[in-house]
Amino acid sequence: MPKKHIVLAGGGHAHLYSLARTKELVRRGFDVTLVDHSPHLYYSGMATGVISGVYAPDDHRIDTRRLVEEGGGRFVEGRIVEIRAKNREFVLADGRNIPYDAASVCLGSEVARSGIEENGAGAVGVKPVVNTVEIRKRLLAQSEDQTPEMLVVGGGAAGCEVAANALALLERLGIRGGITIAQAEDTLLPDAPKGARKKILALLRKKGARVLTNTLVTRLCDGVALTSDGHEIPCDLPVLAAGAVPPNVFRDSGLPTDETGGLRLDRHLRSTGDGRLFGGGDCVSFRGKALPKLGVFAVRQGPVIFQNLQASLEGLKLGEYRPQRRYLYVLNLGDGTGLAVYGRFSWRGRLSWWLKHRIDDRFVDEYSR
Repeated sequence: MPKKHIVLAGGGHAHLYSLARTKELVRRGFDVTLVDHSPHLYYSGMATGVISGVYAPDDHRIDTRRLVEEGGGRFVEGRIVEIRAKNREFVLADGRNIPYDAASVCLGSEVARSGIEENGAGAVGVKPVVNTVEIRKRLLAQSEDQTPEMLVVGGGAAGCEVAANALALLERLGIRGGITIAQAEDTLLPDAPKGARKKILALLRKKGARVLTNTLVTRLCDGVALTSDGHEIPCDLPVLAAGAVPPNVFRDSGLPTDETGGLRLDRHLRSTGDGRLFGGGDCVSFRGKALPKLGVFAVRQGPVIFQNLQASLEGLKLGEYRPQRRYLYVLNLGDGTGLAVYGRFSWRGRLSWWLKHRIDDRFVDEYSR
């Protein structure tokens, strides 16, 4: 009797728990395959620190290929372009088909590029998070001859972290300013409590950033960005940090999605269009609602995915996922301090940074042994 085949599509945060337990799955009689376009996961919690130099590019890299292969599984390098739920198979860009008996998707998110005419301006998206290496490289190259004019489009958590770490890098180079944040809404960190919004605005302005709220960037040209009301913003390096969206693969495959294209899941993290397809992280919609795009949610989905992949093949009861109502997240501000947010409370300082660094470092270490 052939073994049942479990496929993990994408080596994202929600799959690390299962990847680290590949040996257990193999011992229980399953074949395990990881499919991803890269053999590494770049941990999002440490990514923006690469811009300021707090971390080296390899400090937040987890070898997901090693995790699955050391456990007795298989790694397939490739980009998934279609999911054929009826046949239970993934289709890769090179035409290969990867069949599954049970599978889970954790394909991350992409920066929404619709609505902005780029005109070959060389914009860099904050997703995938490995792009922070490119942002640092370009900032350093431009600062050799002039004060770089970097424009961060989007003032959410990612945009604020990128701006703060870029300012920290320029400060170390003896350069003040050069960073503009354009936020379409009337405040930075719109989902954070009022105190956190005030703290981040004060910090960025103190460091020399130009903060423009109620500003919608519609066009990027050579050296300048244009807004919906006709204003021009100097811009040598545009960074897109607004509106992270799931990849198009679920919608293109005819699977049930929410309005953003996220794979629609039930309370078991199971696709409503395929009882053997599960998922987690930024690319999914939990019971019709997109959860905050923070690693703390994806990480806690991991054990449920691990349990339910097996349970779906063994006819056992599926576990339920219950997203946390309150959660802590800390922004790395690049200067040895962090901005911690928990519910209605926020605090900035070195202790916040120490806590974040300790959590992130231990997490990466757990999957790098």
